[in-house]
Amino acid sequence: MANKLCGTIVRVIQGQIHAHVQIQWKDTPLSVIVTRASCDDMHLAVGDAISVLIKGTDVMLAKSFSGMLSARNRAKGVVKQIITADVLSKVVVESQGDALHAFITNTSLQEMNIREGDEVTAIVKSTELILSKEI
Repeated sequence: MANKLCGTIVRVIQGQIHAHVQIQWKDTPLSVIVTRASCDDMHLAVGDAISVLIKGTDVMLAKSFSGMLSARNRAKGVVKQIITADVLSKVVVESQGDALHAFITNTSLQEMNIREGDEVTAIVKSTELILSKEI
């Protein structure tokens, strides 16, 4: 299952090979790296409405996070539901009224002692977000 967040492009920085697209999703800025060719093909521009798709396996969770980290995208939220399977657990985090689905190992879930109602930070690297734009 992919997470879908809707936002607005606030800045596009074109490089020779890649483009850095900055998106405002409610109160949270998101950073996305795409190829310049994708940026050109999609005609990405400031002010465009954009959907950001994130695979649940690309969402990392942190509890009581502080410090520096190279992953740019971070959203604080509250664990609303945990569905445990044989190896992975699906952790549903509510952030700014949207549900983010993170798939983490049961070992991580137990070691981090993640429970419903806990405050967590969902973290995703800029290269793992996928952009979708209505034409």
